Amino acid sequence: MSAFATTLSRPWDLFDAYLFDIDGTLICCEDIVHYSAFCEAMQSVAGRPLTLEGVVAHGNTDVGILRDAFTLAGITDDAWRPRLEPIQQAMCRFVHAHERELRVAVLPHVHEVLRHLRSRAAVLGVATGNLHGIGELKLKRAGLLDYFSFGGWSDAFEFRADVFEEAVRKAKALTSENAAVCVVGDTPSDIRAARRNGLPVIAVATGVYPFTQLSGESPDMCLHSLQDLPLR
Repeated sequence: MSAFATTLSRPWDLFDAYLFDIDGTLICCEDIVHYSAFCEAMQSVAGRPLTLEGVVAHGNTDVGILRDAFTLAGITDDAWRPRLEPIQQAMCRFVHAHERELRVAVLPHVHEVLRHLRSRAAVLGVATGNLHGIGELKLKRAGLLDYFSFGGWSDAFEFRADVFEEAVRKAKALTSENAAVCVVGDTPSDIRAARRNGLPVIAVATGVYPFTQLSGESPDMCLHSLQDLPLR
């Protein structure tokens, strides 16, 4: 699939609402603050230092990352699941306490695409594996938060498809039950979660997954970056 091939049912910029992933799609974080929040929270449960080595983080959810890290470390579910809410709260507190250390870079053409969609009266939201308190702070630091009217976050969800389902519900509440909703993401998990929810998806190879791998998942459109999108 070339950058301009499309199986979208309409022009890319004529959907009623859009769900954007955050990391790798809108921004790139050039720091270890979020990573360190995981490590500190997991240590409080395990009583020993733990890392995310061996865990697939890109395209996962924060809850899913915790699950996978604890599993690899031999920590049983009953040791951490009952404590999930305070673990999440501790992670958010850690990131907010280290806000000045966040190094957030906006990816190419993001502002232009978001402004263009807003000019066409589209409702914009995020559908992300980030916890609400962490993802929202990243968007704020990037100067992107004001573009978005709602979000699907991972606080209550372990799996990405469920995050997307919640985001779609919010999108339709702000538009109409018959609203056309499109996903924009940078991982195979974004593509699969969109398909699970019956949504068209634009994949963008600005994260860790290359264009060839993303196009192999058969998104409706696959881009090298958002710069490939024509702004009419």
